[in-house]
Amino acid sequence: MQLLSDRQDMDDLAAQAVALGRQIANRAKSLHLGDNARDVAFVSRCLGRLKERQPFDARDEGGLDAVMDILDRSIVAEYLGSEDRFEETGYDEFGPHGEIREMLVYSDRGEELIELRFLFQDFLNIRESVLDQVAAHRCLLGIMNR
Repeated sequence: MQLLSDRQDMDDLAAQAVALGRQIANRAKSLHLGDNARDVAFVSRCLGRLKERQPFDARDEGGLDAVMDILDRSIVAEYLGSEDRFEETGYDEFGPHGEIREMLVYSDRGEELIELRFLFQDFLNIRESVLDQVAAHRCLLGIMNR
C-alpha cells in the first residue's frame, strides 16, 4: 500500500510542478522579465515548455538557471534603498515588543519580481524532487530487471 501512496505523492508533486510552471511562464511574460527586449525574448523561449505543461525536459536545465539569473538581476535593478522599520517580536500586557530592523525597499515591480522568484524557487525544488524520484524508480527497475 505504501507504493500507491508514494505514487500518489509523486503524481501530486508532478501536478504541482506543471501548474507552477504555467503560472511562472505567464507571470514572467506579464512582467516582461528581463532588462531588454533580447532578455524578454530569451526568457519567453526558456519558459515555453513550462507554458505548454512540460516542466521536466532535461534540455531546460541551463535555460532555467539563466532565467533565475535574469530574475535576480531584474530584482537588483528595482532596489530603491532601505528604511528602518519596527519588527514586532512579542506582545504582553504592556503592548508590543520588538526591534528596529533595516528593511530593503523595492519598487512595486520589484516586489512582484520577488514574489515570482519565490514561486520560481518553489517550482525548481518541486521539479528537482520529481526528477529525483523518477531517477530512483528507474534505478530500482534496473535492479529488478537484472
